[in-house]
Amino acid sequence: MRPFIFGIIVIVFFLAVIFGVQNTQHVTLTYLYWKNWKTLEFPMYYLIFIPFIVGIVVGGLYGIKRRLHLISTIKTLQKSKAELEEKLKQVREAQIAQEVEAQEVEAQMLEETPPETEVIPTT
Repeated sequence: MRPFIFGIIVIVFFLAVIFGVQNTQHVTLTYLYWKNWKTLEFPMYYLIFIPFIVGIVVGGLYGIKRRLHLISTIKTLQKSKAELEEKLKQVREAQIAQEVEAQEVEAQMLEETPPETEVIPTT
């Protein structure tokens, strides 16, 4: 998957370079028509490159934020898993202890009851 994405990025880069080479005319942008606010003159391809770069930066920052959130979620889940595993271990130990105790009680009961003797009638 990564080579495919890398290939797309290379193609977009070359298309952007071609666009920049072919559109070198200088333009002036006007903001707020009635106030006559104007920017400096700059090449037309800046209209594409500047928003593109801003998009990459904003997307990268969002990706970093998302990754940090996922890392904290993973740590929380790992702590929860460790706690649940400890509780499971305690429950299993308690079950084993109950089974051993039940076997000991059963063994004591067998020892305390006298063996049944069979009475044979004589004639």
